Amino acid sequence: MSHVAARTGRFIVPLVAALVAASFSTAQADVQTGQVLIKAVQGDASYSMGDTWRPLKPTTTLTRGAVIKTSADATVDLVLQYNGTVLRLTPNSTLSLDNLKEETAGEEVITETSLNLLAGSLVGSQRKLAAPSIFKVKMPGGTVTIKGTEYLVRADGAVSCISGSVQVVYNLPNNGGAVTVTVPAGYSFDPTTGQVVPTTSAYLQNIIADIDTVRQNAEVFKAGASTVVVRPEPAMSPVRGGNNGVGNGFDPQPPGNPPINDGPGTGPGNPGNQGGTPGKGHK
Repeated sequence: MSHVAARTGRFIVPLVAALVAASFSTAQADVQTGQVLIKAVQGDASYSMGDTWRPLKPTTTLTRGAVIKTSADATVDLVLQYNGTVLRLTPNSTLSLDNLKEETAGEEVITETSLNLLAGSLVGSQRKLAAPSIFKVKMPGGTVTIKGTEYLVRADGAVSCISGSVQVVYNLPNNGGAVTVTVPAGYSFDPTTGQVVPTTSAYLQNIIADIDTVRQNAEVFKAGASTVVVRPEPAMSPVRGGNNGVGNGFDPQPPGNPPINDGPGTGPGNPGNQGGTPGKGHK
């Protein structure tokens, strides 16, 4: 019996190894790189795959590793077809497509997406993802995790949530430590204080056209249409500063270097209003 067992063992071990290898190979075959479709381009925008910069045109398809850059008068509308995400890159922005992973697990499609917002701002509409799918937007000071919502992320750390909620992990300036906060609908994360504050109506007016376009694009994408109608809108500056007009958000300073008189209350929220603030940060 021992000889039979030994001979059987010599056959079983290679067979199990072969089955494990085949299973691993199948799992690997199910993992793909998602694609990003450029649905619309207004103004001058370009992209790079690590070598030269090329003009960005509608219907262009990009994959992991691509970097997109918009000029001062440009917006780019993107559709991440593999996970149902619709985005708008605003003027003077740079976005890197770091990870676009798609994996089929039974009847579910699990996705892992990581975008790196190097400059400017990004408006998005994200449908609810199947667990354990991940969608993250990195910025120079932190990371925003998106579950299923409408939002705006700026490279300077400001994050506004229009619907749903987002989680922000951010390293505060001047060695202020790291905070982790949840930003609900109607609120914004202020990167200068680490607080979650109500989004001002003035700031919403600045971004509402971009939000409307992204929302419209998301509805068209869900319907399976092949074209997207993009509304024109005024450009929104992604940088802090003022335009010598209190109550109309962060806009570029006019020529001639006049004094800036916009106050902090004209941004995503009013840091002075801490009453009833949800998602308070912690070190």
